[in-house]
Amino acid sequence: MQLEQTIDTRTIPAATEKQPEYGPVREPQQSQRINMRMFAHSSIEASDGRLTLMSATTDSINVRTGLVGQLGASHPMAIAATDRTVHVHVTTDGAMSVVDPRPGTMAPDASLQGMPPMLPSKAVSVGEEWECDIALPSVPMFGIRADGVVHAEFRLDSMTKNGRLAYVSMKGTLRREGSARDLTPGTQLVTSGRLRGFLVLDRTRGWITEAETIIQVQSDFTVRPGDKAPARSLDIRLTQRMKVH
Repeated sequence: MQLEQTIDTRTIPAATEKQPEYGPVREPQQSQRINMRMFAHSSIEASDGRLTLMSATTDSINVRTGLVGQLGASHPMAIAATDRTVHVHVTTDGAMSVVDPRPGTMAPDASLQGMPPMLPSKAVSVGEEWECDIALPSVPMFGIRADGVVHAEFRLDSMTKNGRLAYVSMKGTLRREGSARDLTPGTQLVTSGRLRGFLVLDRTRGWITEAETIIQVQSDFTVRPGDKAPARSLDIRLTQRMKVH
């Protein structure tokens, strides 16, 4: 498996002009970027047709950071021997959960833990749709967290002539208002965002072989009257691409 993930983040003062409907990263050239590329391999240990036990081993993780367009050199991340391999439960609807997850590890726990069931629970035909909720990653930046749940819609767009590969598109929206648990009491946070992407399912192998997800989130927060801290916004754009060979 080859997994590449890019996170662009930027905090800006709350603007006076009309804000976009959802969170495209404004002035992306000013954004901080973290680019991570991971290579891993997996093997099936057991399966009863409903639940599969898989071992996933990380071979390497390389990271680049910096401003967009000015990333530094790629450097490998150290992975402890005890964190290199994890065991994962996979269900027939695509949900994954790590067996005995280890907090703080950078081995594939982060990409596999809590993956929602993105495949339909029953047979569907080309053109049919289904829905599920996808939890956004919580990214702390300057005391703000942009997290929440995206309600996603999936659609079986097409299949190859022999029926082996199925192409699925996905889209979703997020809007959440309320208090910000990590900020000063009285701070109000409004988060809106959009998800889009696709996945390719190999029906013979019963496995997702390719996927791309783009999540754009904008979080605007306001403070209590009289608070000296300025109102700010946090833009996050997360792009994740995965291929299984």
